[in-house]
Amino acid sequence: MNPPHQPRSEFQHEISILREAIEHLTRLEQEYTQQTEFLQQLIDLIPLGIAVHLNGRIVMINPTGAALLGARSQDELIGMDAMALVHPDSREEARARIMQLIQQPSGETQTTVPFVRERFVRLDGSIAEAEVAGLAMAPTEAGTPILVIFKDITKDLQQRQALEESEARFRQLVDLLPDAIIIHKDETVFFVNPSAVQMMQVERAEDLVGRSIWDFLLEEEIPYIRRRIHRILTEWKPLPTAKNHIVRPNGEVFLAEVRAFPFEERGEKAILLVLQDITERERMLEQLEKSEARFRLLAESLPASVFILNEAGKLLYINRLAQSLSGFSEQENLTDGFLQRLRVNHRPLTAKDIQKLAALEMGNSVHLELQLLEENGDHRWLDVQITKTMLDDQPVGMGVAMDVTLRKHMEQELKEHAQRQVMALEDERARIARELHDVVGQQIVGMKFLLETAQRHITSPDALVAIDEVRTLLSEMTEQVRELALSLRPSMLDDLGLLSTLIWHFERYSKHTGIQVHFNHRGLEQHVLPKPHAITLYRILQEALTNVARHAQTDQVWVDIHVTGEQVFMTVQDRGCGFDPDLMPSHASTGLQSMKERVQLLAGTWRIESAPGRGTRIDVSLPYASHPDDM
Repeated sequence: MNPPHQPRSEFQHEISILREAIEHLTRLEQEYTQQTEFLQQLIDLIPLGIAVHLNGRIVMINPTGAALLGARSQDELIGMDAMALVHPDSREEARARIMQLIQQPSGETQTTVPFVRERFVRLDGSIAEAEVAGLAMAPTEAGTPILVIFKDITKDLQQRQALEESEARFRQLVDLLPDAIIIHKDETVFFVNPSAVQMMQVERAEDLVGRSIWDFLLEEEIPYIRRRIHRILTEWKPLPTAKNHIVRPNGEVFLAEVRAFPFEERGEKAILLVLQDITERERMLEQLEKSEARFRLLAESLPASVFILNEAGKLLYINRLAQSLSGFSEQENLTDGFLQRLRVNHRPLTAKDIQKLAALEMGNSVHLELQLLEENGDHRWLDVQITKTMLDDQPVGMGVAMDVTLRKHMEQELKEHAQRQVMALEDERARIARELHDVVGQQIVGMKFLLETAQRHITSPDALVAIDEVRTLLSEMTEQVRELALSLRPSMLDDLGLLSTLIWHFERYSKHTGIQVHFNHRGLEQHVLPKPHAITLYRILQEALTNVARHAQTDQVWVDIHVTGEQVFMTVQDRGCGFDPDLMPSHASTGLQSMKERVQLLAGTWRIESAPGRGTRIDVSLPYASHPDDM
C-alpha cells in the first residue's frame, strides 16, 4: 500500500525543521572549527614548548618546541620516539614521571607533574637545558596521550652560572682586599670582609656583624659622623675621604682613612665603608715632616748653594743662598731663571749638558766649574758637585755649589803673576844673552886682537907660546859665550819667529848630538802665536830634546806641531829605552815638572806616556786667542 498521503504543509514543516537542524549543526561545526583554529594559534604562539606523545611517539608539537629541539619544522619530529630526545642521564626519571601519569586511577582529577629540570638532546646532537611539566590527557582506544610542556632554560642557566662565577670572583676579591670593607644599614653592621676582622682584631666576622656602628667611634667624633651619614643618604653619592679614630672591641684606638660610598641592599639604602689603618703612616709622616724640617733648616743654613734638579734639568728646589746669588725669587728660579744664567766655559748651559748629567750612574757624582751671569754682565764662578740619587721614586741630581769667585780671581792673579815672572825671567835671559854676546863677547874679541898685536912685538919663544895658549883659550871662551847666549835665549826667536828658530835649533841639535829630528808642522806659518806661547813651546822642546839626548838611547825623535785658530798641539815622541814615570826619582823629574808648570800657567794640558822599552811621548795642548795678524 502506498503510505497515507500527508498534507503538503506538514511535509514542508518537516523540511524546515530538518533545514534548521542542518544549519545548527553547520554553525556548531563552524564554531568548533573557529575554536580549534584559535586554540591552534594560541598553542603556536605560546613561548613554551608544547608536545603530545602517545605510546612514546610524538603526535603533536608546536613551533616553539620544534625550535627548542633543533628541528626546522614540526614534521621532522612527528612520529619520533620521545625518549630519543631525552638525554640519557634524564631518561629514567622521565619514564617514571610518565608511568605516574598513566597509572593514575580513572575518574580522578587529572594531575600534573610539576616542572622539573631535564636535559634534551637536539637533532644536531647539542644539549639543551629545560624545565618540563607533564599532564595525562583523556584516555583513548589507542592509549593515554601525555601532554608535555617545556621551556628552554639554557641561557638562564648560563647567565645564572656567569652571575654566580662573577659573584664568587667579587667575593674573593673583597675577601682578598687589604683594605677593610664594612657595610652598615640603619647604622647596624651587616657585612665585613676578612681584612676588617683582622683590622678590628676580632676572631670572627660575627663579632662585628649586628653591632651598632656607634660602638666603634669616639664620642667626640659621633656628631661629625652623623652629618656624613645624613649627607650620603641625602645626596646618594660618595663622600670625600676622611680621617676618623676607630675603637676596637678590645678598647684600642687607631686612626683610619675612611671612604664612604652609597650602597643598595635589597632595595634598601646602606653605606659601604673602606677603611685603612693609617696610624703608622701618620706617625712616619710626622717624623718625616720633622726630619724634612731639620734638613731644610740645614740646607737653608749651609754656606753653599744647594739645589735639586730632575733629569730634564728642571729645578725642584733651591735654597736661600742660591736665590741670593741669582737675584731671582724662588718662583723665578724654579721656572728655570737660575739655569738660564749658568755658563759652561762661558757658553750657555745646553740640553746636551743636562743629558750628560742624566746619563750618570745612580750614586755617582760629577764635578763642574760653572759661571753665573750677573745682571751687570759680570759673572761669578761656582764650584759645583752634583750627585745622582732617588727622590720621591724619581732620579734627581742633588747639587752643592760653592762661590769660588774670589779664589778664581786669586788663582788668575797668581797665574798672571807667575806668567809675568816667567816672562821677566825670559827677558832677563834675553838681556844676559845680549850682554854675553854684545859686551863679554866683544871684550873677549878685543882681548884676542890685543894679544895678536903683542905677539908681533915679542920675540921670546916662551912668551910666544904663552900668548898662543891664551889665544886658544879666548877662542874657546868666545864659542862658549856664544853657545851660552844662544841657550839662554836665541835672538832669532824674537826676530824671525818660532818656526825659523825651531828649524835652526833642530839642525844645531842634530849636529851636536847625532840625533835626527823628524819635524812635521801644520798651521805654524799661518798663525802668529802670542809671545808667551811661543817661548813655552820652545822651552818645552828644548827640555824634551835634552832629555832624549841624555836618557833615551836613540838616534831619532819625532816632533809634531799643529796650530788652529784657537789651540796649538805639540807632540814629542821617541822610540828609545823609556822609563816608568811613577818610579822616577823626584830630583830627576825637575825638567818634566818645569814643563808641566809652564803649560799650566797658560791653562793648557800636559801628558806624558812612557814605559821601559817602549819609548816616551809628551803631548801638550795650549789654548790661545788668535792674533790680529793671523791669516
